[in-house]
Amino acid sequence: MSEPRQILFTDEQVTSACDLHLDNLRRLITWGAVKPVQAGGGRGRVRKWTPRQALRISVTAQFVDAGYSLRMAHTLTYCLPLDYLLRAYEAVMPESARGIYATRLPTKEALGSETFIVDKKYLYSDVRGTRGVLFAEIDDVNQKVYPRFGLQELSEWELPDMFYTDDSQDLRNVSMKSLLIDEGESFEGRAHVSHPPGFPDPVASPDKIVCRDLLIVNLAIGLTIFTNRLLGIPFKYFPYETYEETADLNWNPDQ
Repeated sequence: MSEPRQILFTDEQVTSACDLHLDNLRRLITWGAVKPVQAGGGRGRVRKWTPRQALRISVTAQFVDAGYSLRMAHTLTYCLPLDYLLRAYEAVMPESARGIYATRLPTKEALGSETFIVDKKYLYSDVRGTRGVLFAEIDDVNQKVYPRFGLQELSEWELPDMFYTDDSQDLRNVSMKSLLIDEGESFEGRAHVSHPPGFPDPVASPDKIVCRDLLIVNLAIGLTIFTNRLLGIPFKYFPYETYEETADLNWNPDQ
């Protein structure tokens, strides 16, 4: 019995679903930041992306939407060990849209629901658990990022062998020149990143953080919106706590 054919997505499908301008995707490709599974060119041949690649691009789009430059957004995405989180969304990609589903807003405890940047400098995320771990320090003046973990360490945070897929090698396919990172200084495992004074590591929640500036990017909601758009599934939101009482699973978006 042959294996099911992998679902792939075009440039237009990916960029429309995550509101990333097509020119920005082309820039990422030119920089070596992303590499499509199927190259374009030739009669009738268009670029194609795997679900995992599309999901990573959508995370970069979320940072762009939060106000960061495209290269900075790509670099911040690179600094996060995302495979564990993206696998949850990747699993539903091959499924066809057989109905209309109400989408629950993730609770604060939901994986990937809190990625936050303190004082425009410290990048925290709960992408691998319920608490925010410091993953990078941002030098906004010099447009540099100092990751807390090197490539080898990030790889160890990724999926175990039993869940291994070719897509988990995406980090290794990224051109170092596409990143706002000094490769020679930042991937030696040395402690370039210092914690904000008085901050615990990990941080249970940004709710009680006292700082001048706090930016929260909810990757879980962003990825939920992106996945539904990519698959053509209409959706609306319900607060998680009242979902069972209020969600109308027969909701029709045209009514």
